[in-house]
Formats: sequence, C-alpha cells, structure tokens
Amino acid sequence: MNEIADACQTLIEKKESPYTENTSRILLTGVPIGLGSDKVVKIIEQCGANVVAFESCSGYKQTFQVDETGDPVRALAEQYLSIPCSVMSPNPGRMEMLTQMIKSFSIDGVVDLTWQACHTYNIESFHVAKLVQDSFGLPFLHLETDYSESDTEQLRVRIEAFLEMI
Repeated sequence: MNEIADACQTLIEKKESPYTENTSRILLTGVPIGLGSDKVVKIIEQCGANVVAFESCSGYKQTFQVDETGDPVRALAEQYLSIPCSVMSPNPGRMEMLTQMIKSFSIDGVVDLTWQACHTYNIESFHVAKLVQDSFGLPFLHLETDYSESDTEQLRVRIEAFLEMI
C-alpha cells in the first residue's frame, strides 16, 4: 500500500495524469463492483471519463466510526443497522449520502448499476434518478447487467451516449 501511495504521490508531484480538468467525473452507485462487474468501470474509463467515487455495498458507505465508549457489540450492531443499504426501506440515508458525495467529489454524472434480479436496487434507482436529475441537474444512467461479457458492447454504446450528455 505504501508503494502504491508513493507512486501516486510521485505522479501528483510531476503533474502526470491520464485525466485533465475537463475529464468527466463519474459517481458509480448501486451494486458492489468486483470481478465480473468491473466491466462497467473499465468501459467508462475507456470512454474517457473518470470514476472518482463508488457508492455501493462495498464502497464508501462501509466506512464508518464506531462509538468506543459503550458496549462494543451494541455499537457495531447499531452502526451496521444504520448503513444506508437498499434493503432498508425507507432509505433516506442513501439519498443523504449521495447528496454529500455528489458535492464532495464534484460529480459530473451518475451511473447506477444494478444486477439482474437485484430488485431492491432496481426499485431505488427511480429515487436516485430523481435526486440526481431534479436536485443537481446531472445526467443519470441506470444500467442493469450480470457477470457475463455478452452485453459489453451494448453497455459501451449506452455509456458513450451518456458521456456525450455531460
């Protein structure tokens, strides 16, 4: 980790980056990104944009601080139950987190990724789109996919069209 951090710091000091100030900054929200689902990130970045933030089950919302003054088991339980997960309904915490992230990361567009048959994220996509478009006037793209590579070029066409809107 230190080697990677040092290499990144060296690039910063040399002002070397594949991105410019005009590169679109994308927030990827929805299902977790991992082997198989990383195809969406790869396509976005191959199309010239930069995924600068992830809001998913395994992303930004998992960072938290636990109250260490009381019972540790209770503190952990309360923390985990307060994570703004799509299975919690109603889920205003997720909209609050997205609002904070859009502002903090200077987002230019939001891509919402859903696995086929992941109904909780599919249902919340409507509310995420409404927030992104109505409150921030940003482009929004909802993608539904699976782990296979069979839809890669379809995703590429949709992502390219989305990025043209930014």
